[in-house]
Amino acid sequence: MVSISFSLSKYSKPRFLIIVMLFFVILTPCVAQNYMILQKGKNQKTRIKYEEGDPITYLQEGLDYYITDVIKEITKDYLILSENIVTPSQIVAIDIRDRDERNRTMANLTLLPAGGAVLLLLAESINSLYADGGLSYSNSSLVISGALLTTSLVLAPVRYKKFRHRGRNKIQIIPLKELEQENQE
Repeated sequence: MVSISFSLSKYSKPRFLIIVMLFFVILTPCVAQNYMILQKGKNQKTRIKYEEGDPITYLQEGLDYYITDVIKEITKDYLILSENIVTPSQIVAIDIRDRDERNRTMANLTLLPAGGAVLLLLAESINSLYADGGLSYSNSSLVISGALLTTSLVLAPVRYKKFRHRGRNKIQIIPLKELEQENQE
């Protein structure tokens, strides 16, 4: 019986990994992409980034309604959309309900008080069934559960909805493709 085995010595494993990593780094082309960033002041935590291919809902200067479109290309001065071409200065506001990560945090905070109210009522139900053999609720647990549910309902509509292009709010276009082309020339 003939067995063929392939093993790397303890010294050749790091070399092998380095060669494989260099192979992928060299053969993988680095592709730059242009970005549009919405930012309020200098706060980088609340940046919202749009790339080519992303949907955008915006209010254009002189119109009373929002337009939803897909970004086809971002140049240094223009946004080329599937059905329109606009400059950042023509955009009055952008609908950011689905783009802003802070809205996910608000949605999670909305569910916490509601979940607490349900758990309190469930615990009260189990306690009353075990102790009394029937369902009964104390006034304090009903008041606390009601307050938690009310808090949840009050927090539900609180969301970041619009990014208005005025004051400290600015729309920046970062043309990485064009910078890359200039560096190659």
